[in-house]
Amino acid sequence: MAGHTQAYEKLHEYASKVRDTEYNTTATHGKLAYDARLDKTIQALQNQVKEQQDALEQLRASGSNLDIEAPSPDLKSRLRQLHTITAVYKSMAPTEPALPPAGSPLPALLAIRSTQRLIDQTKSSIRTAADSLSDARKQINQEEADLRDARLITDALEKRIARLRVEYDEKSQKSPEEAAKDMIREHEARKANLDKETKRLVRTFNKFIDQHLAGMLAAEELGGPVVGDLREVGDETLEAGFNRKGKAKRPKATAQNHDAKRQRRIDEIWGRQPGDEAAETGKRSEREAAGTEMRALTEDLLNAAAGDDTSGAYVGLQRDSAAARFLVRAKVAQFHPRDARRLRLIDFARELDD
Repeated sequence: MAGHTQAYEKLHEYASKVRDTEYNTTATHGKLAYDARLDKTIQALQNQVKEQQDALEQLRASGSNLDIEAPSPDLKSRLRQLHTITAVYKSMAPTEPALPPAGSPLPALLAIRSTQRLIDQTKSSIRTAADSLSDARKQINQEEADLRDARLITDALEKRIARLRVEYDEKSQKSPEEAAKDMIREHEARKANLDKETKRLVRTFNKFIDQHLAGMLAAEELGGPVVGDLREVGDETLEAGFNRKGKAKRPKATAQNHDAKRQRRIDEIWGRQPGDEAAETGKRSEREAAGTEMRALTEDLLNAAAGDDTSGAYVGLQRDSAAARFLVRAKVAQFHPRDARRLRLIDFARELDD
């Protein structure tokens, strides 16, 4: 029984090997046959090209020097050209077109080439269409944004026109005396609001100077870092001063004559501002002196800018102060182009007026 099983397995293995061998042989024969047909087609095309070249050479060597590329101005030569062209067409008309034989791979190759060309053209068209679509979307987004802006402007103008019409109707129904009284009341209300806003801004400005700017200005005057490099400057740091490298010195023990020296240093740097009560009493800190100088300089600049003098709204500086340098760095003020001892505010409203 075991012998029959082994014999069956050997027969099955032999049959599998035979099938594999036949499959490989068939595939090899198919590839060889296709290569042979391809070589035959190439040889036929080469022969056809050679025949056409030989026919062209024979036509050129036939002794006919007649040029048929352009019409001849001579009537006889033109007639010979027409006869020659007619003879050529008549000789080619009955000739069957050169077609590949049956079983030739040439039609398939031509179809593959045409298909590949169409695929390449389609891919190029897809890329071009994608770019055009992206540009169109960007243009649509921009036009939608412009449309929204135009609608907002239109709504604002319509509301403004309606408000002006109401005001015009109200004024047209009033007498000149009533209209004048209304204008006076509106002017006084605007002036009151302006004064209120001005006081609020002045309080905010003074608070900013006292809490932040004065300490940094004093530090720069004492040889420390420029305004903005050291955000928080304590009174002890200002009292101790800075070394030549701009580093803060260590606070020293208070001596008997320390306060007097400190006040002399403050007076030498900042001087005495008119109306400064702390300076008159002889007790003021570096922070207070720097803040007083900043407020006085700002007030002088504002008064000069609002005045009608012929000095060009410039303010004369007694010294090169940290307050003046800060205003210039902040693009709020500018020095005279030929005299750095004169300073004025930058006229921002001039660009709007122009």
